[in-house]
Amino acid sequence: MNKGKLLILFVLFILSSCGTAVKTLAGFKNPKVEEKHYLTSYFASVFPSEKTYFMKVNEAGNKMEILNNIALGMNTETLIFSSVSGQKYCYLGTEECGGIQMQNAFKNFDKNYSPCSENSNLNLSSYLEKITDINGKSLIKEQLPQCDYYLFQNWNKYSGSKKKLQEDINWLIDLKKKSNLNIVLIFVNGDMLEEWGLEKNGKLPLKFRKEGKKFTVTFGELPIKK
Repeated sequence: MNKGKLLILFVLFILSSCGTAVKTLAGFKNPKVEEKHYLTSYFASVFPSEKTYFMKVNEAGNKMEILNNIALGMNTETLIFSSVSGQKYCYLGTEECGGIQMQNAFKNFDKNYSPCSENSNLNLSSYLEKITDINGKSLIKEQLPQCDYYLFQNWNKYSGSKKKLQEDINWLIDLKKKSNLNIVLIFVNGDMLEEWGLEKNGKLPLKFRKEGKKFTVTFGELPIKK
């Protein structure tokens, strides 16, 4: 299959059809390979008081690692971990919209969230192993501020404008300010990085399809560096 043609291999994630998700899809562009220093400056221009972290791959050019990172970066699921046990907390309600789940986390966390099942393979330690700072240094728990919970918020450059990113972050910060929940927000970038073994300025074609009340996305061929 020629480069640029969509590879209909598998669907990596599903987005619910809540208003936020539909609005997000409307602004999606094909992800472009970016450089960490540029993304750091981009984020600082929106939110100068906070750091951003990045997804990493252990083997440059490893397609499965890269695809997993991209899927995690697009994920609309609320990622909340206990600072004590490291357990991931899951939503108890039936609403699929990530925005509603986020609001309910800050309104009444104990009522709306509880530790995920023992079958969950993601915890604080395993998630921290996936991210680094701008210098490629792994983030460890001891470096994190003290609190009861950590909320990791994904962001990326290709899913909308800088204005939209600013609105989303301000909305999240406002929820935190109005809540009594002792939680720390940590921002993680989900853009494709050149250091993953990808071609500079390369792009990844995306194809969205609506199936009932769900949206699925299929990835095209990755711009792996030759």
